[in-house]
Amino acid sequence: MASRAKKRVNKAQFVRSLPTGMPAKEVVTKAAAAGIKISEKYVYNTRSSARGKGAVKTVGAPAAARVSGGGSEASFRKLVLSLGLERANALMAEVERTLDALIAGR
Repeated sequence: MASRAKKRVNKAQFVRSLPTGMPAKEVVTKAAAAGIKISEKYVYNTRSSARGKGAVKTVGAPAAARVSGGGSEASFRKLVLSLGLERANALMAEVERTLDALIAGR
């Protein structure tokens, strides 16, 4: 006889499986697409709980990037990784244009 019991989804595990830089609203949308009902508050609480336990680790960055550079540089590296190089470069170009305009007095 086939089991009719649904496979239980671990909501917290689902949230932790996504990049920490992903906005909570997007996490909720992805969860809904996967048939999981969660709130933005749940995402914030789960991530906060994971940080408190030291469970969140930098993924994808070379070991040297995780060790050197201090907090601001490490945050910047994480942001670049979550945005992707193409988008990060486009944003940096926009910031440079804005700074150039400010310096030139425009």
